[in-house]
Amino acid sequence: MNSLEDGWAWTDMTFSEWSMAVNRRLKDIYAISIADAGIDRKLLKSHWEEKEAPFDFVSWFGNKYDLDPRQMFGHVWMK
Repeated sequence: MNSLEDGWAWTDMTFSEWSMAVNRRLKDIYAISIADAGIDRKLLKSHWEEKEAPFDFVSWFGNKYDLDPRQMFGHVWMK
């Protein structure tokens, strides 16, 4: 699989590693966590099993629920 927009390419990530990457991406883009978004394990697992990149999952989820990126509100994320 080719490298994706965020520089991530599929490797043999465990479900836990993949979920943590999704959680980080959600926080970076939307300032919410998996728990905040109400995303259940079954949904996450189905996307992980399809070998979907965390970047793509977060993009899909944000589009599906019409989420606004935190930058729209001038929010600066401190790492």
